[in-house]
Amino acid sequence: MSIGEKIKELRQKKGVSQYEMAEDLFMAQSSIGAWETNRNEPTIFNAILLADYFDVTLDELCGRCKK
Repeated sequence: MSIGEKIKELRQKKGVSQYEMAEDLFMAQSSIGAWETNRNEPTIFNAILLADYFDVTLDELCGRCKK
C-alpha cells in the first residue's frame, strides 16, 4: 500500500473529508488530494503532522511493518 492510499484510508476511517482535513491541518485541500492520488508525497514535516493527526506512528503511516 502506498503512502497516499494509507492517508486516504486513515482519513476515511477518521470520518473527515479532504476539505475538513485540510482545514484542521491549515493546508490546501489540493495537497491532500495530491498525496492521496500519489501525485506528490508529504515532506517529513508533513508526515509527522499527519502521523500526529491520525494518532499513528510514522512506520504505520508509511506502511512499514515488522519483519
